Amino acid sequence: MKAYSDWASARNIGLIILILMGLAFHELYKGTGITFLGMISPVNESKWEHWKMAFFPMIIIGGIEYFLLGLRGNNYIFALAAGAAAFLVVTFGGIELYEIIIAQSHLGVHVTTFILGAWAGQTTRYYVMSQTRPSSLLLIVGIAVIGLMISIFIIFTFNPPMHDYFRDSITGSYGIYKIK
Repeated sequence: MKAYSDWASARNIGLIILILMGLAFHELYKGTGITFLGMISPVNESKWEHWKMAFFPMIIIGGIEYFLLGLRGNNYIFALAAGAAAFLVVTFGGIELYEIIIAQSHLGVHVTTFILGAWAGQTTRYYVMSQTRPSSLLLIVGIAVIGLMISIFIIFTFNPPMHDYFRDSITGSYGIYKIK
């Protein structure tokens, strides 16, 4: 098992790619109108849809690393799920905390929390990968968490809850079909 410090370059390269990919995902569906891309990138300006910008790039980068770098041994899938969760919590928890305290939304805060969240996700992922032993249970938990999140994103893209968190802040509509 590699020490956490041995993963620094892979973590840092992944961090840069993750940030760039996440920012590109913001416009992916809007620029193409392709339904499949709407399942993995925001279809509107709701807070919920922006979670896809963090989650799916991390899963895609994790999948590439899994196959290209042979990072299969250290409970990689569980570490990937933990990293994705850390990314989401830091990014969107930070935004919500800021908006509760300041009562305003600022693009600079969104970008800053996204970068901090990406760093937290990558750091968590590599730390968990280096600190856990291979375990069938952790593999199952990792697959279940990632599978559940993917399912929720897909379901809520087409049939979102009629709650403010899921409402497009510009059009007032919900989901890919722009339900009013």
